[in-house]
Amino acid sequence: MSVLVLLLVSTAAHGLSDEEYSRFPRLFHLDDYDTCLSQPGGLYCVGSFHITPVTPEHPTYELMKEYSEHPSNFNRTVLYRGYCVSSRCGTASETNTSLRFEQCANRWGEKYAFRLSLQKLQYCRSFAQEFARKNTQEPMDEPQKIFLSVVCALLFFNFIGTAYDLLLGDERKKSKHLVSWSLRSNWNRLIATYEDGDPRLSALNPVQGVRVFLMSLTILTHSGVIRGSFYVFNPRFIEEIVKSPLLMLFFNGTTLIQFFLVMSNFLLAYNLLLASKTHELKLKHLPLCILKRIARIAPVYLLVVGYSATWWPYARSGPLWPTLVEAESAVCRKKFWFQAFFINNLVQAEEHCLVQTWFLAVDMQLYILGSALTLYLASRRDIALKVLGALFVSSLLLNAGLAYAFDWQALVYFATPENIRNMYLNVPSFSRLYTSPWGSLPACFIGLFLAHVHFELQEKGLKKRDISFVVNILYQLAPLVLVFWVLSGTWLREFSTRGFVAFYVALERMVFSCFCALILFGMFNGGSNILKEFSAWRGWHAMGRMSLSVLMLHWCVNTIIAHSRLQPSTTTVLDVFADFAATGFYTYLLAIPLTLLVEMPIQRFISGLIL
Repeated sequence: MSVLVLLLVSTAAHGLSDEEYSRFPRLFHLDDYDTCLSQPGGLYCVGSFHITPVTPEHPTYELMKEYSEHPSNFNRTVLYRGYCVSSRCGTASETNTSLRFEQCANRWGEKYAFRLSLQKLQYCRSFAQEFARKNTQEPMDEPQKIFLSVVCALLFFNFIGTAYDLLLGDERKKSKHLVSWSLRSNWNRLIATYEDGDPRLSALNPVQGVRVFLMSLTILTHSGVIRGSFYVFNPRFIEEIVKSPLLMLFFNGTTLIQFFLVMSNFLLAYNLLLASKTHELKLKHLPLCILKRIARIAPVYLLVVGYSATWWPYARSGPLWPTLVEAESAVCRKKFWFQAFFINNLVQAEEHCLVQTWFLAVDMQLYILGSALTLYLASRRDIALKVLGALFVSSLLLNAGLAYAFDWQALVYFATPENIRNMYLNVPSFSRLYTSPWGSLPACFIGLFLAHVHFELQEKGLKKRDISFVVNILYQLAPLVLVFWVLSGTWLREFSTRGFVAFYVALERMVFSCFCALILFGMFNGGSNILKEFSAWRGWHAMGRMSLSVLMLHWCVNTIIAHSRLQPSTTTVLDVFADFAATGFYTYLLAIPLTLLVEMPIQRFISGLIL
């Protein structure tokens, strides 16, 4: 695969010869961080500089400006530097650190007739500060103490529950509240397959395989994003590879999230409809539905956000660690209560604490909407499909109208190297459409629609032979169609009129959500293909149940691997896959105790209290 991508990259160069490109100043540079700050008087600064020519006519600068105008290229008129100011400019008399940093950069610029002005100072760190950081034990602040107290309490409850379960053995009746904290009991639940249970629920076994597959794609995509946010030794590779059609499978990531949301809302509605066979469901049950969802998501979610806001910055260090990890940790602390109430995608949406958490906020918001609709329609099943169909069409029109009114775009239009490096900062299309609940309404409604169709057909005794030939053919072709639909973004983004972009925003969600629903429908109703056989493998069950822990952990794990590097990293397809493999391995390893000690016991304990 990497050979094919490199071949595509080699044909995608944007009209610039290697000789011309070699005249550009290096975009990213880092001096030796550890050596600089290990010497008395050492001073290390990181920041960005705007570059201008000293002379009116500067052919290289003009070429840089022209090159930077193409959206798939980095802005070459801004340079990013991490300098050991004390060794590079040891004779400078300036005492102001930012001015000294700027003067030091200009000494380099004079050689090439460039003038550099400090655009943004990220930080300056001295030998004394680094020495104190390494050798002085800082007192814990209140959030750190609270986090450790919560961890200790969780470990204590698990110890008591496990000891209780083991001491009483398997013969005696036990308290379900205490056993919910048993490590042995939760391990058995984690690895169970339930193949001999309710056939209706057994038909949903492929869900776990789909979860693992989608989670793997998420980790892979974020591995590329995290590498792109670091200083890169070979930025031209990124500039050229973003033009490759194959990379659209990763850059057009909005479609991946829609699959999660279709599946989530299907499972929500289907489980409620099954419950309606034995219980009368009304809107008064909505608080109970919300409480169960919070019990399912909040413990792991808040624990990882709490770690990110307190102890994450102490995991490692490096020249870019303060600008990337410490800065994101500060956002987590600042937005903790917005995160806790699942509104982090609506309030200060441009600032990201664990970028993947916007999905959990959207999922919770749509879960509340989906629960209310399903509870309302449970006693009105004769009109449910009409109502949900109308809402689906209305959501498409809403997104198209909003996109046209506010000039919002689909991700394929703004997934540029600069935006990826800055995590889409100040890109309204990302914070107001991509991470918004209204942007994912079509997936919500199609998931609810699918659940009602699936439930009604099962009530009527649908058999595999009853599935029409046309539906079966579409099901077999759906995975291939989805791939081609995502790849089509490479060519469709060439059409950039405001009207077409707004139309594409709605069309993209509609097509992808419908084919996701078709794949799930075929899997759950006896359709057979390689994808279903792969997804239904019992080996995925435990990994699928750890999906929430994996989703929350992988960003921290990946940044700890990538953002502590001491030099700009060479980025290739193989490098991204290496980060993906390492991140996936350590994330699933850490997800085991997080699932067993936090997610499962708290969910079981709260469910036991309210049911």
